[in-house]
Amino acid sequence: MTRRGEVGAALAAVLVARTAVNGGLRVVYPFLPEIARGLGVSFATLATLVSLRSLAGVAAPAAARAAETVGRRALMVGATTAVAAGCLLVAGAPTLAVAAAGFLLVGLAKPAFDVPMQAWFADRVPWARRGRVLGVTELAWALSLAVTVPPSGVLIVAAGWRAPFVLVAALAAVGVLVVAGLIRTDRPAQRRRARLALTRPRLVVLAVVLLFSVSAELLFVVYGAWLEDDLGLSVTAIGTFTLVVVAAELVGEGAVAALSDRVGLRRAIMAGLLGSAAAYAALGLVGGSLAAATVTVVAWFVCLEVTIVATVPFVSELATDPARHPPVGAARQLPPARDRLLALMVAVIAAGRALGAVAAPATYAAGGITASGLVAATGVLLAAALLLRVPSPG
Repeated sequence: MTRRGEVGAALAAVLVARTAVNGGLRVVYPFLPEIARGLGVSFATLATLVSLRSLAGVAAPAAARAAETVGRRALMVGATTAVAAGCLLVAGAPTLAVAAAGFLLVGLAKPAFDVPMQAWFADRVPWARRGRVLGVTELAWALSLAVTVPPSGVLIVAAGWRAPFVLVAALAAVGVLVVAGLIRTDRPAQRRRARLALTRPRLVVLAVVLLFSVSAELLFVVYGAWLEDDLGLSVTAIGTFTLVVVAAELVGEGAVAALSDRVGLRRAIMAGLLGSAAAYAALGLVGGSLAAATVTVVAWFVCLEVTIVATVPFVSELATDPARHPPVGAARQLPPARDRLLALMVAVIAAGRALGAVAAPATYAAGGITASGLVAATGVLLAAALLLRVPSPG
C-alpha cells in the first residue's frame, strides 16, 4: 500500500472509531439535567462527575509513553474498547459510584486514542498538508454529536436516560473492528524513548490551550440547562437543536481542513479565538429568542472548532523544531517528540475542562448565561493576547 493509500485507510478508520470515542463524551452534555434526574443526584453533583471525567485526561502523557512500547494502533484499539466498556458500565449502573467508574473510563480513553492518532498522522503527512488531514480527523467531533445526540433525545423518551450509552457502546465496538482492520500494526521492535524540551513558545501555547479549554467548558456544562431554562426546550427538542451545533462544527472543521494550510494555522487560531470571544459575550443578549440563540450558537461552535482544529497541527509541528526555540533553563537541545507534546496538550485540555466544569454551575447560578458568556469571553481574549508571542513553526 502506498503512503497516500495508508493515510486514506487510516482516515476512514479514525472517523468511525473517533466518532464513538467522542460520542462517549458528548452525549452527556445536552442531557445533563435528565441524566442527573435518572441517577437521583443534583445537577451540580453530575457536573462535578463530568469534571472528574475531564480530569482523567491529565493522564495523557502516560499514553505517549505507552505508544513507545506497544505502538499507536494498539493504543487506539484499546482506547476504543475502553469507551465501549465505560458506556456499558454507565448504562447498567445501579449506583452513582458505578456510573462514575464508567465516566472515568471514558475520560481516560479519550487521550489514549487522540494522542497516538494525532502523532500517527503527523509522522506521515508533511507540514504543507497537515492542517487539511488533521482537520479531516476532527470531523469526528461533529459527527459524534450528529450520530448520538438527536437519536438519544428520542431514545431517552422511549427507554430512559441509559439508552444513549448503549448506543455509544455499539458504535465503539464497530470502531474497534475498523481500526484493527484498516491500520497496520506499528509495534516497535524495541521501546523508543523520546524527550521533550519545554521551550517558551511551547509553554505559551499550552497556556493558550488551557484558557480556551476552561472557557469552552464553562458553557458546555450549562448548555442543556440554558436551553431548558431560558428557551424552554424539552429533551427531544434539545436533541433536535443539536443539529444546529453539528452544522456549525462541520463548518468550522471544514474551514480548517480546506483553508488553514493556505492562510496559516496561527492566523486561523487567532481568528477562532477572537470570534469565540464575540460569540460568548453575545450569549447574554439572546434572551428567550430561539432565532437569536441559533445564530449565536452557530458562531460559538464555528469559532471554537476553528480554534481547536487548527491548534492540533500547529502543536504537532512545534514539537519538531527545538533548534528555533531554545529550552527554558537549558542550552542543550533535545530530540523532537510529537507524542509527548501532543500528550501535554491533551492533558492541558483535560485540566481546563475539569476546571471549567467545576466553575460552570456556580458561574451560571450567579448570573445565568450572561455571566458564563462574559467569563468565557475574557478567557479567550487572554489566550489571543498570549498567542501573539508565539511564532509560526512552519
